[in-house]
Amino acid sequence: MPGLLRPSRCVALCLALAGVVILSVFPYLAAVNNPNENVRTYMTMALVEDGTLRIDRMVQRHGWINDMAKAPDPVTKVEHVYSVKGPAISYLGVVPYWTWVKLEGLRGRTPPGVGSPPVEKAAWLRDATFVMRFFTTQIPCFLFLIWFERFLRRFVPDVVFRMTAVIAAGLGTNFLAYAQMFVSHAAFACAAFSAFAVITEERLDHATDARERSWKRAFLAGLLTGLCTVLEYHGLVVSAVLGVYALFTFYRPTRLVAFGIGGAIDVAVLMLFQWRAYGDPFTPGHKMLENASYKAFHVRGLFGIEPPNLEHCVDLLFNPTFGFLGTSPFMWLAVLAVPAVIFYPHGRRETHGAQRLAVTFAIVAMVILVVAVSGAVVWRGGWTIGPRLVGAAPPFFACGAAYGLERISQKNPGARLWLRGIAGGLACASVVQIGFVGLVYNTVPEELVRPLPDFALPYARAGFAPYHLGHVFGVHSATYFRVVLGCLAAAVLLAALWPANDSLLGVAARVLLVAGVAWLGLRPAFSEPRAAEAGDRGVEIRRAFAVTWEPEGANPLLRMRALAEGKGRTRVCLWGELARLEATMKLDDDAKAHAARAGSTLRCP
Repeated sequence: MPGLLRPSRCVALCLALAGVVILSVFPYLAAVNNPNENVRTYMTMALVEDGTLRIDRMVQRHGWINDMAKAPDPVTKVEHVYSVKGPAISYLGVVPYWTWVKLEGLRGRTPPGVGSPPVEKAAWLRDATFVMRFFTTQIPCFLFLIWFERFLRRFVPDVVFRMTAVIAAGLGTNFLAYAQMFVSHAAFACAAFSAFAVITEERLDHATDARERSWKRAFLAGLLTGLCTVLEYHGLVVSAVLGVYALFTFYRPTRLVAFGIGGAIDVAVLMLFQWRAYGDPFTPGHKMLENASYKAFHVRGLFGIEPPNLEHCVDLLFNPTFGFLGTSPFMWLAVLAVPAVIFYPHGRRETHGAQRLAVTFAIVAMVILVVAVSGAVVWRGGWTIGPRLVGAAPPFFACGAAYGLERISQKNPGARLWLRGIAGGLACASVVQIGFVGLVYNTVPEELVRPLPDFALPYARAGFAPYHLGHVFGVHSATYFRVVLGCLAAAVLLAALWPANDSLLGVAARVLLVAGVAWLGLRPAFSEPRAAEAGDRGVEIRRAFAVTWEPEGANPLLRMRALAEGKGRTRVCLWGELARLEATMKLDDDAKAHAARAGSTLRCP
């Protein structure tokens, strides 16, 4: 039995389950799919199919979208449209998409033309999006979690603290939803924290002699630091903080040059993109937006960035609908890193200063990111899950939480049981509150102020399911999605409740503590919204999404409605079954109307 409960078993099981969750689900509704993703997909397809950054033909083929810039050709003066987003993700999708196009060609399937049937064009866009998601964001983000766990081992030997932090970051924040989209928000987190980790490790490993710090690691740190900005334009503020942190570490001339070369590669990529797309290497396309209303936003301030707004900062962090801490309560534990690094630093005395510097720069990076985003005219970000513009936050906060939990427990062994229970409970609350919502659908309309009770739970109970890996192999039922939800629950419960040398009584006490803390952590998600923001509690959103839901085979409401309308005259009970399904989805008015048509025959034999 002790062998079965080794920490390595917990790590392997949790990461395997997390892999199933991250790599198996592809939420996608063509009618409302996020333009942040579509415009990046268009750019990748244009690069592969046409060898150009211009997405004009993709717009003609697949339809108009937001987030495009319009700029004239420098020679012909004819205007063309381009992606207005940081180009890194679109570039990274080129090899997967090119390979897929070639493989599809061997099967006799080629990219559709502008005049091809709409069904054919829609299927191509959907399948291409899934390929780009899987190889460009889903697999790399999962690999990042594996690496993140290994990085934490250095400071956090307690497997419960370490794995609750990893699972909370990967499955209990918007990292999960954006890892399953062809967008840059989760990739931004991977790049920013990886740069931070490389710099931190070099400083800790060679705390007393800067000459031993590797120029290769300095180059890598520079490359990752610059990548933040190529992924997300507003990532520039994080790149700046990481750059200053690197100067404190790689201040020897050769290391500085190596760091600069790494960053210069990213600068060259971004400037070349802007020059080819917008005609000016120093100008992003936000003031050239094709959508006039969006353009009006971005001509204000510095490309749409105005002075910081305290109210926006508060909402970005604490709002229960989309705030980072409001939707991921585990991340509150990051505050423990401050007293831990001041009073209980880890390891050798000569590394204590390096640890304090690392925590300081991590805090500064996150504070500046939130403050900068708060000044954006579109700070909320439209339809999102969590605060998408604060995408770098999950690993930074999770690392701080794990570090603080471990250090405080090392100095106060009696607190370990309590801290394990608190960490496990808050990780469970985070996974349910935002991870589960993101699996059902990964973009939440602003009208949904309580996404968990007003959208995700009703849809899951009714039997709705997104596209999943089973569809690749011809399995179209919702059963596989239920398996994925089981893996989601198992991953966080294993991390929270792994015995980790606790006595049987200690494990039982932790179970009760985890349950109690999870209940407290979830209360804001189920709280009554203010009357001014409650609206119809998502009724119209639930009704509208049911009409556009994909895949059609996983839409129980439309299926039952078709049965009732087709056979309801001879089998009145079908109207009762439809009413019960609508009640499950909290469509009360519809349910009452159809229950009345069923009379007393509410169930079919």
